[in-house]
Amino acid sequence: MLRTGLFFDAYTASKIVAFCALQQSGNLHYARLALTQIANPTTFTCNSIIRGYTNKNLPRAAVLFYQDMITQGLVVPDRFTFPSLFKSCVDLRKGKQLHCHSTKLGFASDTYIQNTLMNMYSHCGCLVSAHKAFDKMVDKCVVSWATMIGAYSQLDQPDEAIKLFDRMEIEGVKANEVTLVNVLTACARARDLGTVRRVHKYIDENGFGFHAVLITALMDAYCKCGCVSLARDLFDNMAEKNLVCWNIMINGHVKDSDYEEALLLFREMQLKGIKGDKVTMVSLLLACSHLGALELGKWLHAYIGKEKIEVDVALGTALVDMYAKCGSIEIAMRVFQELPEKNVMTWTALIVGLAMCGQGEKALEYFHEMQIGGVKPDAITFVGVLVACSHAGLVDEGISHFNLMSKTFGIQPSIEHYGCMVDLLGRAGRIAEAEELIQNMPMAPDHFVLRGLLSACRIHGNLEAAERAAQQLLKLDPNYVGTYVLLSKIYSSLRKWDEAKKVRELMAERNIKKPPGCSLIEVDGVVHEFVKGDSSHPQSSEIYDMLEDMINRLKKASNVPDKSLETALSLHSEKLAIAFGLVSTEPGIPIRVVKNLRVCSDCHTATKHISLVYNR
Repeated sequence: MLRTGLFFDAYTASKIVAFCALQQSGNLHYARLALTQIANPTTFTCNSIIRGYTNKNLPRAAVLFYQDMITQGLVVPDRFTFPSLFKSCVDLRKGKQLHCHSTKLGFASDTYIQNTLMNMYSHCGCLVSAHKAFDKMVDKCVVSWATMIGAYSQLDQPDEAIKLFDRMEIEGVKANEVTLVNVLTACARARDLGTVRRVHKYIDENGFGFHAVLITALMDAYCKCGCVSLARDLFDNMAEKNLVCWNIMINGHVKDSDYEEALLLFREMQLKGIKGDKVTMVSLLLACSHLGALELGKWLHAYIGKEKIEVDVALGTALVDMYAKCGSIEIAMRVFQELPEKNVMTWTALIVGLAMCGQGEKALEYFHEMQIGGVKPDAITFVGVLVACSHAGLVDEGISHFNLMSKTFGIQPSIEHYGCMVDLLGRAGRIAEAEELIQNMPMAPDHFVLRGLLSACRIHGNLEAAERAAQQLLKLDPNYVGTYVLLSKIYSSLRKWDEAKKVRELMAERNIKKPPGCSLIEVDGVVHEFVKGDSSHPQSSEIYDMLEDMINRLKKASNVPDKSLETALSLHSEKLAIAFGLVSTEPGIPIRVVKNLRVCSDCHTATKHISLVYNR
């Protein structure tokens, strides 16, 4: 082309520049060199260079080229110049300059340019300017509405996005797929179930039912709004499901506390040949941590390694959390040490795990190590620290850390922190101080705070404080069964039988029933569930034989008090789970049981004796 002189033909040269700038295999440097050989380049040719920089994610180069284009007087920008520039611009000051220039050139009423302008402002986090541009538009198309709704949704103003959608409907603008996806994203963040149902109806009535992206967004919105069953109906009726759909549904079941269903869904996903990713693993590990399913958690850990899934901060934190909550704290610490990157959530997961496993002093060691490493604790970290102090009986250290929150770290204590402090003081028998703290709180006490006080009163036999706490709890929620049960137990422990009877009669009068206890145990990767007096398990006869063996062994152990023997005779769900664990596992293997309710102190004591007798 150089030999024949064709290169210097403006049309041919512009095509070469466009090819070099816009093709995947093109070379922008060569495109710029070619441009210098054109005597009178067209705006189309210069636009190709700008688009090339934008497509290759070189925003600064695109804006600099535009500045050169203007200062050198190469060409006059047209309506196709600015959309690429606005897409490139990530600097608000530069964006405003470009906006001003486009207005001076007469493009203020161009819908296409204004849509990209709104997009630029939203990407720069300036919603006020984006909305001003939107309101000034004379001719708003569906893309304009979708862009503005999406901007509000992405920048965490979902209520404004939903209001804009309502306004769009009033003005008679028909929504497209992008608009509906953006609205559903906003609904998911705002937990607006009413609008989700309205959008669902719109989808069905306007023939959008087969759009996979839209159905996926609808599933996610239903899950986030707590309607997992509706999301599952959509999921089950999908002809083809991608990994995103599976992840949404698995996470939905986990958030709905249906952990076993989440694990079953993953098994179904595997049978269909779909491999999980980081998102899948985080959800499943959370399910395992709630079920106490250590073996399943270990299998997932091995799966992560086998499938070469990158262990980033989120996944690493989920692994630490799972091992810690399943009681395997040494593995949790090992995983923690091996992580290449840790954030405040990772440190917090380990600190909370150590606190739950009764290693309060170790938790505080990691808390100090965290600060030495330059990681600033957050409010959740301090919950773990205060729980650690409470479980370890470190009252003075707990008070010191509570005071440090606001003084050193600028974190104002929340109701959870006050609840931890009440528990800390209550466990130590400092009931009066706990009551004083509640009275001086900057917010009204909730169930967590008052129940902690009531539990402490039961342990230390403080009836007067117990009655005051119970009175406040009953004002908060007269139907909360835990208050009645605890108060009745306090009266019984102090041999005030008439008062205990009155509490039980009041429960019957108000038709308040204690929810059934449910205990879970994992054996060979399968989670088994038991309720009080359960006889539905296939190995029921073996379980009850083991219960008899437990009682006989406890009778022979001279150090076991009569109260523990009485409790061992009961058929509480945790006893059945322990008996099943003893039947189904080899001697010496740890038995882990998870219960939906708080384990009563009598059962807790009995379990300690069973552990000693069977060396488990």
